[in-house]
Formats: sequence, C-alpha cells, structure tokens
Amino acid sequence: MSATTMTSLRVTLAPAGTGLVVGLLAWGVLFLPEIQAAVGVWQSSDTYGHCFLILPMALYLAWDRRDALVGVAPAPLPFLAILALPVAAVWFLAERLGIMEGRQLAAIAGLEVLFLVVLGWPLFRVLAAPLLFLVFLVPFGAFATPALQQFTAAFIIGGLNLLGIANYATDLTIEISAGVFYVAEACAGLRFLIAAVAFGVFYALLTYQSPGRRAVFMAASVIVPIVANGFRALGIVVLGSVLGSAEAAAVDHIIYGWVFFSFVMLLLVAGGMPFREPPPGRSIGTFAALPRRTAGQGPIWAAIAVAVLLSSGPAAALVLAARVVPVRLTTLPAWVLPPGCIAAPGPAPDLPAER
Repeated sequence: MSATTMTSLRVTLAPAGTGLVVGLLAWGVLFLPEIQAAVGVWQSSDTYGHCFLILPMALYLAWDRRDALVGVAPAPLPFLAILALPVAAVWFLAERLGIMEGRQLAAIAGLEVLFLVVLGWPLFRVLAAPLLFLVFLVPFGAFATPALQQFTAAFIIGGLNLLGIANYATDLTIEISAGVFYVAEACAGLRFLIAAVAFGVFYALLTYQSPGRRAVFMAASVIVPIVANGFRALGIVVLGSVLGSAEAAAVDHIIYGWVFFSFVMLLLVAGGMPFREPPPGRSIGTFAALPRRTAGQGPIWAAIAVAVLLSSGPAAALVLAARVVPVRLTTLPAWVLPPGCIAAPGPAPDLPAER
C-alpha cells in the first residue's frame, strides 16, 4: 500500500473513527446502569453465562467481513440522528414501567442508530450482522420459562402414555410408580434454548449467504433444543421408572443435560454442513479511490447529535425523579375512636420467632 493510499485512508476514516469513539463514550456513560445490570445477570445466572462470549463473537463476524469493507467509504447521515428520539422514548417508557430488559434493548437500539448515523448506510449494511448480533448481550427470555415448563410436562406425559408407563399428572407434577417428578424452571430448558439460538444465529451468519438458508437454520436452532429438552426430561422419568427410584434418576440431571445439549448442537451443525454456502467472490478495491467527503467534523457532530437525543430519555427520568418529594409527617395523626368506644390496653400478641 503506497504512502498516498495510506494518507487517503487516514483522511477518509479518521473522522468516522473519532466520531465512533466519542459516540461510544457518551453511550457508555448514558447507559452505564443498564450495562452494569446486564453484567450482573451474566455473573449471577447460569442461563446467561454465554453472554460473555457475544461481544467476541460479534467482533469475529465483523472481521469475517473485512474484505467487503475495502472500498466502502463512511458516509455519515446526520439527519437520521432523529431516530434516537423514539429510542429514547422507548427507554423512558421501560424505565417508568420498571422493565430493565426494555431499557437494555433500547440501549442496544441506540447503539445501532449511532453506527448508522456515523458510518452511513453502505458501511452499516456490511456490518449489519455483527451489529444486530449484539442484541444477545441483553439477558432476556425469562418470560418464556412458564410456557417451556408446560411444553416439557406435556411432552413427558405424551411420551409416558406412548410407552405405556402409568402416570398421574397435575399441572407440572408427574407421578409414576417409582416416584414423583416436578418440571422445575431449571428443567424447562431456557438456558439451552437461549444459548442455542445465539449459537445458531452466529453459525448461520458464518456458514450461509442466502437469507432463506439462514432463516431455516435459525428456526431449527429454536425448535430442535426445545424438542431435545423434552426428550431429555422424558428420558430422566423413564430412567426413574426402570431404576425404581425418582431420586436416583434425577441426580446431576443438569450436568447430564449440558452433555446432551452439546451432543444435540453437534448434530445440528452436522445436519447444516451439507448446505453451507461459500462466501461470494469479492473484488478488492483500493482505498485511494475512496471519496474524501467524510473528512472534517461531520461524523463527530453526528455522534454528538445522537448522544444528545438519546440523553433525552434519561434526562426526563431524572427530572421526574427530582419532582418526587417525600412527605415527612411532623406530627402523628390523632387516633380516632368510634362513638361509644374507649381505649384500653390489651394483651401483647404472640409473634412468630425469628429464624
């Protein structure tokens, strides 16, 4: 690469890079509570431990598209900064309703708007997959647990009936001759499902090029883990029937579940490999031909505009919080007795002992 090309590259990309740095710093400050809450969930919940891998996976997706970035110049779209306003409104609504996942999803949406406004549509289109993949940073999906529990219980009951094993079921409790099984939240398969969907999207974006094949594999990444978890739970109950002890069959079933899940994902990948599509041939352009209209402070001001508009949501929440003044009672209200009644001391109530 010649010195002239390097100079053109720096002049073309430096303002956009500076704008992204400014915007990312502002974004991090604005949504620091959301970031801290998400990381706290990753650390405390096994269901979302895989979220620590999402950012490296997104960076790898971006690196995989490096050839497509050559010859594409940043083209900031400052007028699209207005998209930050509805994002801020959604954040404000989620904050008022106390929905942290909604606030975190709004923060990710604000990040997408920042990249779109600073880089422009051509670059954003190339990086759309890794940028949209960042939605898996949000620890959401717990709302599906009750439905997954119901499906797993119904799957077990159907399997037992098909195998001719006598059973009696009440909601999520299944009783057989060997003992009683309960489909708890940990047995619903949510942790398997969320990890499988994230991996399935990552694999589909790397392996396939056509939207149709990607959609099919992503759908399989949702359906296969749910059905596989049903077979896993059914297998535990059947094993309990064979061993004659529900407790013996349920020992370490979570650990066995992860082994089973890994095996299922290997089968899913093996099934998708024959349909993989090689990346299309890309013509490598030259940076010397890039337009120099992005030189200047345009991307920086675009990033600042996005940050200012995104801050309207947190600012409105702070204003409302400041207006809430706690009421302090200087004197206790008088005790009003009904007519014909007198105040008299009574026996002290029996309080439960603390444990």
